[in-house]
Formats: sequence, C-alpha cells, structure tokens
Amino acid sequence: MSKLLAVSCVLLFVAAGCDEDDECARCPDLPDDPEPTLANIWPHEDGTEWVYDLEYGQFEGPDVSEEPPPLPSMEDLHAALQQPVDADQLGLDVGLYRLLFDGQVTTETGVVGQDLVEAFYSEVDPLLRETGDARSCEQRLLRTLARARPDLRPAILKRLGGAADWSKDLADARSPFFLGAYAFAFEDSGYYAYGDLDTEHAWTYLEGDLSVGSEFSLQLVPEIADDIWLHGRVWSVEDRDISGIAWPNALEYLYVVDLGVQTATDEGGEVIGYVHPYVYGTTVFVPEVGPVACHERHVIFADEILQDGGGIEEYRCLIAR
Repeated sequence: MSKLLAVSCVLLFVAAGCDEDDECARCPDLPDDPEPTLANIWPHEDGTEWVYDLEYGQFEGPDVSEEPPPLPSMEDLHAALQQPVDADQLGLDVGLYRLLFDGQVTTETGVVGQDLVEAFYSEVDPLLRETGDARSCEQRLLRTLARARPDLRPAILKRLGGAADWSKDLADARSPFFLGAYAFAFEDSGYYAYGDLDTEHAWTYLEGDLSVGSEFSLQLVPEIADDIWLHGRVWSVEDRDISGIAWPNALEYLYVVDLGVQTATDEGGEVIGYVHPYVYGTTVFVPEVGPVACHERHVIFADEILQDGGGIEEYRCLIAR
C-alpha cells in the first residue's frame, strides 16, 4: 500500500468511527513506515528521477603542514559537517541538480549498468548548463584526483586524453561526489558503480545490512595509485525533517575519500611541507524514496596549475519540494 493511500484509509476509518479495538473488515492493519533495507533504500526503475536545490561554496585554505597530516577520524569529520566552514568564502553558486535513470550504458571493459545521468542548472549563471552521463562522471573522479595529487597528474591526464586541455579544466572540475552519476548496478550485496578502467567495482554507494555502524572500504583506481580509498559507514537511522517534509526512518550514510598524502614544494622544487587532500560528506536516503539530501566538502590544495581552483569546496543538496 502506498503512503498516500494509507493516509487516505486512515481518514476514512476515522470518519467511520473505527477505533483501535475494532476488528471489523473495514479496519485492516496499516503498514508501519518501512525500515531501510537494500531492497527499498534506492528505487532505480528506469525513468526515476530526483531534483535537488543545490548550493556550492568555495572557501580559502587549507594550509600546508610541517609533518604528514593524518586523515581525520569519521567522528571528527561528521562533527565538522555540523559547523560552518571556518574560512573566508571565495565564491557561491546556487541552482538545481537532477539525477535520472536513463536506460543502460556499457563501459569500455564491457560491463553493462544503468545510466545514472546528472544535470546542473545554475541560477547565478543562467547560461551554465552541465549534463553528465556515467562515463563523464568517472572522468570527474579522475580529474578530482589529478587536482589533489600533482604526482599522479601526468598519468591521469594521459588517461583522460589531451593533457593540455584537461589541465585548463582542472580548476573548474567540480560537482557533488557522493550522488554523482555512474554506470549504476544494484547487486545482492549493495549498490555499486562500474567504470572504464577494469571490471571491478569503481564505486560503492551502499553495502551490507544497513545497520547503524556497518562499514565498507573500497580501494579506488588501483591501476593509478595504491593509497586512494573510499570509506563508508551507516551513521544513523532516524526521522528527519528535510525541505519541510517529515521523512521517517531516514538513513544517513557518511563517506570519506582518502586521496593520500602529498608533498608540497616551492617554485624551486624544495619540499616545504605536506598536504593530505580528502573528500567527505553525508547522503540521506529514505526507504522507497531514495536519496533526499547530501552535504559534502572537498579539501583540495591549490598549486601552480589550480591557482584559485583549490581550497575547501562545499556542496549542499536538498530535495526540491
């Protein structure tokens, strides 16, 4: 029974004078709000779509450290998301962000998945219209890594093709990470994505029994580096108010992408310190609805290629009413 139909039935039963102890046939048991399961947490029938209000902000920082800095704990990162970015804001953009299941896509390695397509419409710059399919979104992952890791940049840009063109584009390579489009696949163990580098999982959205505290880890782009990892944890399951709507049993998933430690050098090539770029954020899923919100931050250090393109970037997506 749909949620809308269940509400209608309640109104009819109250009007008819039924109470909790009435066992008449016209007062059937109504289903409780569903608990999150892999089967219901992300509807993915072809043609299903979501539209979000998107806000993007860019901030100064972070600084270079004298010693290789560790990756903050998940607890510290989740707590940081509850506070505003402690840095000067450099830019702001708002608009609409859409996700759509649109047919199928075949990766270069022959894996067939659903084509999860994204589109962004800017209110600040009405001429800006960006649309990406599964393949372009894997390229976005590689571009983010190229921004964060100058030591890996030549190999990544060679993979992307046209190093000069991609270098110019690195500073503008921005988009939400954890709701991004990929060659999407629902499997018995979770929700995944495939890419063009191999036939293994290129991304994990959700995995396991979805109990609070359950975790996963996935090594990303092992063909390029051995220290790039995606970590995820079910943080909470609780009722939430999002976009003025009360969502029951909303599941909050915390993600962290560890982009590895990188040395920072001056113009003469001398090491002046260390940086540890990373991406972290949360996505909120509602049973039988799918993703209704995301909040993420990208910590990328500027260099001679990025110039003003580095810093802390923040994305907030709330499902549009």
